Amino acid sequence: MNKFVAFRRLKWTAALVLFAVAAAWPGSIYDGSVAYADARAAKDNETLLAQLVCGEARGEPYEGKVAVAAVILNRTLDKRFPDSVAGVVYQTHAFESVSNGEIYRGMDPECTKAAKAALSGWDPTNGCVFFYAPAKTSNAFIWSRPIVRKIGRHNFAK
Repeated sequence: MNKFVAFRRLKWTAALVLFAVAAAWPGSIYDGSVAYADARAAKDNETLLAQLVCGEARGEPYEGKVAVAAVILNRTLDKRFPDSVAGVVYQTHAFESVSNGEIYRGMDPECTKAAKAALSGWDPTNGCVFFYAPAKTSNAFIWSRPIVRKIGRHNFAK
């Protein structure tokens, strides 16, 4: 057997081994399907949303946590803001918890549950795109927004 034939057999053997490994872990290989991409994006959105909820609403009541997540989702639908959860969360100076690193401090199960509730359609804010803690901000713009609801220590505004 010459070197060329041996190399070709080795190449095919390696390809079969890789195929067998990929078949053993089907969830870990992106198959190009839209469903996989959508599922991955949904999971990433849920995780990032839960992280932001914990960073911004730690210690708030459950409804307040859902409301914070709903504001993020409402912003993705508003032309004034980026159209993705990541775009909204990482918009420069938009959230104190991103600026100070609080978003990465860890999550509790209630934050994940609140993110899921908002992603499922619960919006205790009735479409608000702003929230703030009056005790922590002196920003004139945010104070000028009409308040729709107060939940816990946050005001939710349009």
